[in-house]
Amino acid sequence: GEGGGEGGVAAALCTLHHSLWSVCVPSALLVTIVLWGVLYPADKARGHQRNELNPASFEAHAINTLLLLLDGAANRLAVRAADFYLTLGWATAYVLYAWAQYAQSGFWPYFFLDLSSWAAVGWYSLLIALFAAVYAMAVGGSALKARCAGLAVDGAALAPAPQPPPGATLPSARDALLQAGP
Repeated sequence: GEGGGEGGVAAALCTLHHSLWSVCVPSALLVTIVLWGVLYPADKARGHQRNELNPASFEAHAINTLLLLLDGAANRLAVRAADFYLTLGWATAYVLYAWAQYAQSGFWPYFFLDLSSWAAVGWYSLLIALFAAVYAMAVGGSALKARCAGLAVDGAALAPAPQPPPGATLPSARDALLQAGP
């Protein structure tokens, strides 16, 4: 059809799907790491007052991440470095939501978000560093998946890597850079 029609809608949906994938995977990994590395040990030290490992929490934080990783192993989607800012926006929106929740109710959902102590500077710094590391691991995992499967990232998904014609030689990296120009 005119104006992009169905092809434009399909391309937009593919881009949206891929962008959501790039947000969901690192976010799920981060939440799982925070649950098992911060919340559960703190809850255990306090005699399991919050019961961080109730069935709903276990399902949401462990099984969900496992299923996302299995799905990622089977699909052609890659976590793209270019989508970092979308994931950062999602994490920022959550923190703003938690601040608004506190302003309304006086309750912090997690102790490390509490701004009443200088320890918050350390916790927020740690979360930002952990967020960046998890995102980098997800991008690296996608690149490893592509390499092991002989796929190339085409901007939307992983695609079969282009193969040279039989008998052709590949240019060296230096020659390819010189041909590409500045």
